[in-house]
Amino acid sequence: MKIANKLKKLGLHNKLALVSVLLVMLQIIFLGMFSVSYLEQEFEQQLGEKALAVAQTLAKNPIIQQALLDKKSQPIQSYVEPIRQAIAASFIVVGDSQGIRYSHPDPNKINHAMIGGDNIRALRFGQSYISKAEGSLGVSIRGKTPIVLDDGTIIGLVSVGYLEHGMMLSISNYRDTFLWVFGITLIAGCCLVLYIAKRYRDEIFGLEPEEISRVYSERKAVLESILEGVVVINEQGIITSCNPIAIEILANITEQNLIGSAVHDLLPDYQFIFASNSSRIWRDVEVDIEAGTIILTKTPLMIGDKQHGVVVSFRRKDDLVDLSEKLSQVKQFSTMLRVQTHEYSNKLNTIGGLIQIGSYEDALDLIMVENSGYQEIIAFLMRIVPDPIIAGLILGKYDVAKERKIELIIDHESSLLQVPSKLPRSKLVTILGNILENAFDAASSNKAQPAQVTLSFTDMGEDIIFEIEDSGVGMSDAAIKDIFTFGQTTKHAMGHGIGMFLVKNCLDQVDGTLAITRAKTGGTIMTVYIPK
Repeated sequence: MKIANKLKKLGLHNKLALVSVLLVMLQIIFLGMFSVSYLEQEFEQQLGEKALAVAQTLAKNPIIQQALLDKKSQPIQSYVEPIRQAIAASFIVVGDSQGIRYSHPDPNKINHAMIGGDNIRALRFGQSYISKAEGSLGVSIRGKTPIVLDDGTIIGLVSVGYLEHGMMLSISNYRDTFLWVFGITLIAGCCLVLYIAKRYRDEIFGLEPEEISRVYSERKAVLESILEGVVVINEQGIITSCNPIAIEILANITEQNLIGSAVHDLLPDYQFIFASNSSRIWRDVEVDIEAGTIILTKTPLMIGDKQHGVVVSFRRKDDLVDLSEKLSQVKQFSTMLRVQTHEYSNKLNTIGGLIQIGSYEDALDLIMVENSGYQEIIAFLMRIVPDPIIAGLILGKYDVAKERKIELIIDHESSLLQVPSKLPRSKLVTILGNILENAFDAASSNKAQPAQVTLSFTDMGEDIIFEIEDSGVGMSDAAIKDIFTFGQTTKHAMGHGIGMFLVKNCLDQVDGTLAITRAKTGGTIMTVYIPK
């Protein structure tokens, strides 16, 4: 019971290592015993065949045959003893038909009966064979053959043998070599098993089966509870898993069809996002699919320090429209308040200084000028742009331009009174906001003339038209050609190269177009056309 309890406490990888080591040991021990046994049998067989071949050769020798007929042992002893020494045999015994020795390594045993009891087959039946028996010198492997005259008469036999003790001494040299080889193999096998067990443990992060089951269940529960679609893509760009919300968002596809499919087949226009060699993190990218527009985030799937695919999460853009509109308003108001706070803090310091030195009238005049100027621009925007989101965007950009020492001129002939309710305000904010930011950057970069950006817009006719002109140095043909390419930018600072890509994406979703021309002043004019 104690052993059983200890085994239960062992981890899976330790149990596998223990079982594998025992299995390797049993295999090596069995293989070693079989090899040694086979070697002994094979060695014994080879010695027996060698002894029998020598015996058969000697049995046909006329000297031996004639000496047996003459009942003389000396010629036989003199003839076979040098041969025995030459082939390293333990003995060569020639006997007559009664089994009486005519030769022996020990001359004192000549003319005595042969011992072993294995002569009958040769003397009575005329057979040649290999036997193992105990004689006067000990247990030996013998090759026996009858001595037969031309007329078929059996007159004796020849027995050539090798003592088992000598054979074992020869085998022991091979056995020692085998033991070394099998011992080294056993150690190497155990080390290899332990290494594989460690690698296996590392691959499963040291988790036990019940822990793996729990982690899998937790992972499944987490994926099912997430309100975003989640898919996992391997290194080959194949989708390997997903959660139920992903199936729901993608709509016209089943889980069976989604799992195992290539992401490039689902989103052929966005291959740059899912490039297998890219470890870049993408966040909140708008992607068009058959079921509508989704907001996508891609994160590399790292195991250790190697990337093994990506995890993609996404959600419907429609679910975020209301929130996006509210957020756009908040962001515009936040920008406006930040700029106003910065500007008015300077004005308040100035007014405070004028009051301290007693210049009350100058302080009052400054207050009146500031109040009337800002109220005029607010009243103007409310009159020509009733939509609060668009008006807030323009007012916010007006304050940003003022803070950056850029003159933002709004054409007084502009009007935007009939913006369709079906036109997403978040798209307009993305389009107009990014183009104005680019115009501000272009105007600021040209130090040869004052920074100036002109904005005009109209909703007369079938299209809503925005025209933004900057006082920059203009754009080259190559820059215009690549302006919508993701990551393409003429700026050197980090974080650029996305705005115009988003502009193009939004324009495509509202069937809009963008025209880029060169201004007479050398800057750039961008004209946006959006059908009502």
